[in-house]
Amino acid sequence: MRDVTTVKGDVPSTHPSTLDNASVDVVSFFAVLWRRKWLILLISLVGATIGWVYGKQRVPLYTASALIVVDPREDRVLNIEKVVGRLPVDEKIVATEMGVITAHANLRRTVEELGLVHDPEFNPLLQTEQPGWLRLEPRFLIERALSLVPRNWLVAIGVAAEPASWPREAEVPDRPVEDLVAAALAERVRVLNDGVSYLINLEVSAEDPAKAAQIANHLAGVYVDGQRRSKLGATGRASAFLEERLESLRAEVEKAERAVANFRAEQGLLDAQGVTLGEQELSELNRELIVARGEMAERQAKLRLVRELRASGRGLDAISDIAASPVIVNLRAQEAELARQEAELVTQFGPRHPRMVQLERDRANLQAKVRAEIDRLATQLENDVRVVQARVATLESQLSGVKGRSARDRQAEVKLKELERQAEAARQLYLSVLQRSKETREETQLVEPDARIVSPATPPLAPSSFGPKVYLLVGFTGSLLISSALAFLLESLGKGLRSAREVERLTGLPMLSLVPEIPGRRRHKPHHYLLEKPLSLYAEAIGAVFVALVATPARPGGGGVVLVTSSLPEEGKTTLVVSLGTFAARSGKKVLLVDLDLRHPSVHRNLGWQLPNGILEVLREECSLEEAIQVDEETGLHFLPVKGQTVNPIALLASERMREFLARCRIGYDLVILDTAPVTSVTDARILAPLVDQVVYAVQWNKTPASLVQDELAALQELGAPLKGVVLTRVDLDKHARYGYADKTGYYKKSQKYYLN
Repeated sequence: MRDVTTVKGDVPSTHPSTLDNASVDVVSFFAVLWRRKWLILLISLVGATIGWVYGKQRVPLYTASALIVVDPREDRVLNIEKVVGRLPVDEKIVATEMGVITAHANLRRTVEELGLVHDPEFNPLLQTEQPGWLRLEPRFLIERALSLVPRNWLVAIGVAAEPASWPREAEVPDRPVEDLVAAALAERVRVLNDGVSYLINLEVSAEDPAKAAQIANHLAGVYVDGQRRSKLGATGRASAFLEERLESLRAEVEKAERAVANFRAEQGLLDAQGVTLGEQELSELNRELIVARGEMAERQAKLRLVRELRASGRGLDAISDIAASPVIVNLRAQEAELARQEAELVTQFGPRHPRMVQLERDRANLQAKVRAEIDRLATQLENDVRVVQARVATLESQLSGVKGRSARDRQAEVKLKELERQAEAARQLYLSVLQRSKETREETQLVEPDARIVSPATPPLAPSSFGPKVYLLVGFTGSLLISSALAFLLESLGKGLRSAREVERLTGLPMLSLVPEIPGRRRHKPHHYLLEKPLSLYAEAIGAVFVALVATPARPGGGGVVLVTSSLPEEGKTTLVVSLGTFAARSGKKVLLVDLDLRHPSVHRNLGWQLPNGILEVLREECSLEEAIQVDEETGLHFLPVKGQTVNPIALLASERMREFLARCRIGYDLVILDTAPVTSVTDARILAPLVDQVVYAVQWNKTPASLVQDELAALQELGAPLKGVVLTRVDLDKHARYGYADKTGYYKKSQKYYLN
């Protein structure tokens, strides 16, 4: 037991966070469920019933699955670049294609081509309305539940939109039936991928197995065909663009080539085997000039030789051109013949022979002819030199003129080359576009989609939806979880303390006793019941409080003073005081019960006495203590009630006379019990608490808020009150036993043979 000298530091903090930080043990967990077992069972049964009914009314669904592969391979029939190449397959591309499969356009095309608009399973406009009590769809149930809540509440919490201040029906067009059916079909379609392959599993659910397979295959075909159409469309658009571009490029090429030809004609830059006429003329003139200059140099050299030979008196026969002259050669041959004849005749006829003379004259005549021919040739050589010089001068003059024209031609050629480059660029671009246009026309015959159907869907043999048993289990499990959470919520919303463990955990004080409600409380006075039933459970609970109090040694020089208080009125505090005093008196103790609830005294009413004097008269010294104290002959209890009233009870309780009064009571009695006003209502108990030896705090079971108890105990601790412990009053033993708290009161029923109630 805790000593009466308990100080503030001995008691753990009673801050509300203590509850949040406390660990919940397994026993407490199941105890909460056990206390709310009927609520949990009822809600679970209702949930299971709803699940069973919902499962029974649902039509079973069959799921057909088609397998599609996004193929990263590309076939190369022709070595041409495709307008739309194959997708670079990765996780993002596969995820994107999964979204494309369930795109609204593909779903609507499937709806239109399969005529699902006329199928009541997918067209909500053709579905027959079920009675309200049979509709258990979650959406319908939520709508019905929200319809019971005022709309302004829903608007305030953001669940519903605020109604418009003007009619807007005309602004919202009617949604096509095909879109509604496509939206309904989207709820029955699921696309899956394992994350490691290029395979896409397309699943479609329907009430008929064949219909599910048909829709799955058709939707897969629409997706693959859509890819092919997309590529064909892109290729067709590219081909049309290229054809249009070819026409413009052809015109550009013709324009560029015409500009080159016109410029050549304007500038006179006629082309002969890749060389302009000016360049060709310049080249020929250069060549002729070089030849002429060489010939002139040669003839001038021969002419200088002729002149040198003449000047030196030597013959000109050494000159090759003269020596090679046919005339000279002929004359020399004749001269040689004459010399031969002369040599033959000189020995025969002698030098003076007429024939010899004639030969001499012929030879002289030949020599004259030779000299004349040589002179003619020398003169001719001079003439040839003058002719060659004139020719060189002419060629040089012509070359100078041609060079002037060539400079102008080169400047024109710069512009010409620019025009030719533009024409060539236009020609090359035209040829490349022409080639690409031909390739694109060929590609339209080879377009393939990026995906293909690996395995078509087949009608499933068994339904894929859950049966009634599964819905029953789900309903039961869900309701069980919800009801369990509701049980913990209701438990947490409970403000009162119910068990010794809660009291000790929240307040840090020992639990002295759980005092049960007196049977027939309206008919029995507490002390009368205690006297009549000394072996009752009620008497045992009061005895536990008495034992806890007397187990603490009294202060030196007198008995112990015990203050009993509570948080609020009507918590059974005065009943506890009177019962405790009666039990102590019957146990042989000299007990004084003092009523210090100066505003609403009730001790004398519990005892049934009409009194002439009381505590106020004693403190005012209007009578002696012995005159004011009353003795109950039946119990032997001494008590000091409140007779009159005071306008300043605080001053009276805090006075020195109150201290002297308590000192006298300690000396004269074994146990002094003070009944004070509730702590929350007035400050009387806070004033008296530091003056007593022990403080007992009464708390009504399952009613007084735990947070209030914590706050008031903390306030008393700050004042240095010697808190002894807490007593739970007015305990409903039947409810307490059903709650299953792990304290001794929970086992009272098993100990009934020890009590005589």
